[in-house]
Amino acid sequence: MSSHIIDLFNITKSYGDTEVIKDLSLYIRKNEFLTLLGPSGCGKTTTLRIISGFEKPDSGKVFFNGEDITDLPPHKRKVNTVFQKYSLFPNMNIYENIAFGLKIKKLPEQEIKKKVKAALELVELSGFERRKPDSLSGGQQQRIAIARAIVNEPEILLLDEPLGALDLKLRKEMQVELKALQKKTGITFVYVTHDQEEALTMSDTIVVMNQGVIQQIGIPTQIYNEPVNAFVARFIGDSNILSGVMIKDYLCEFAGRQFECADRGFEKDEDVDVVVRPEDIKVVSPADGMITGTVVSALFKGVHYEMIVVSPDGFRWKVHSTEITEPGVEIGMVIKPFDIQIMKIPYNILTGWALGGEMVDIGPVNVKYLAKNSNAEEFDNEETVNVYILPQDIDILTSAPETEPKDGDNVIKGEVETFRYKGDDYEITVKCSELSLLVHTYDKVKIGQMIYLHIPEESIRIRKREEVVEINDQGN
Repeated sequence: MSSHIIDLFNITKSYGDTEVIKDLSLYIRKNEFLTLLGPSGCGKTTTLRIISGFEKPDSGKVFFNGEDITDLPPHKRKVNTVFQKYSLFPNMNIYENIAFGLKIKKLPEQEIKKKVKAALELVELSGFERRKPDSLSGGQQQRIAIARAIVNEPEILLLDEPLGALDLKLRKEMQVELKALQKKTGITFVYVTHDQEEALTMSDTIVVMNQGVIQQIGIPTQIYNEPVNAFVARFIGDSNILSGVMIKDYLCEFAGRQFECADRGFEKDEDVDVVVRPEDIKVVSPADGMITGTVVSALFKGVHYEMIVVSPDGFRWKVHSTEITEPGVEIGMVIKPFDIQIMKIPYNILTGWALGGEMVDIGPVNVKYLAKNSNAEEFDNEETVNVYILPQDIDILTSAPETEPKDGDNVIKGEVETFRYKGDDYEITVKCSELSLLVHTYDKVKIGQMIYLHIPEESIRIRKREEVVEINDQGN
């Protein structure tokens, strides 16, 4: 029998013209603490609401213990939700708040008293029955909200950033309490947060999301130590992220020199992203360093010093050390092979609509692609598809086109939103109407600058939706 309690298959969800979840597939095991982690707007709360039944997917299926519940209303699902705003009834005392759902079910009063007492003991608030919510601290109100949820004996508890309203000290205390509560009850917890520390502290499994797409699934140590792409590395902890080349197995090049590494399985001379965590850089004398640089700032962070070191090529390294090096001093840096993480450069994953004549509508413009780069011989007219474009395959035009770009030119106009130097090239994001594109370029541009992008037709890959994602058991 499957240990999955929830299965999401090819879920998509849009609000207006914005697709917030793109063909998402995911399973959740019984009795695990799973966290959906990502920035605002990544689709994590929408995913939670689809599990709870408060939102219905545009396409895809939701299964609970193998039963299709896609169309089942929220009150018929064995699921309860705790929100950031606890929504306790101010005119009711704590006992009445917790008992509310049980009274709706018309349970006998003696049974209600027994269940409320057990719930209060579980959250360590026995004796609070007659108090009003406004007499409690934020942490106590949060625990009452959890007691109200678990008293109904749900098989899944959904928590939508429930610690967001608490101060830092209380948040840390509640992280420990929530994890202990999950272990004690055996209820499956699905937790939504943008806070990486919360995710790393509490979770059995972390699902990192961005722009409606799952970036990585894994246990906390795996997510931190082995990020699969630059987004995950940047979102989870501090990272130095550079552009590099995988020369061959176990040998890469970045920062102007070659390094031995522990990775293999890449194409020869494949462009890659390289991640080096600040704590994995050893500070030595310039003569003994693999890389040299000058310290430009040093801040005490409580346990270590955080130093910014500028190398001769202009890259700003972040280095953590228990010993301070004063600004203005030149240092050497040593990086061991196992501390170098090599990652494939992630695609831009766009929502498109297939048109005739090997054309696809990506929103601001219709672009042409090669038939050999699609996974179907033909598509239905205006069929929704996923469009994949590598950042390094997008060209910045050195001058504006003489005439306004038209369909099939594969030229799109946009505004530079972000700009980051990666030791060899620049990584920029360009806002093209409602579309954002990640671009790698050797051209230096400015934030706010209007530019034209050319997307070669041979660089566009088209995939049918139902064939995009397969559920696999690795890392989840």
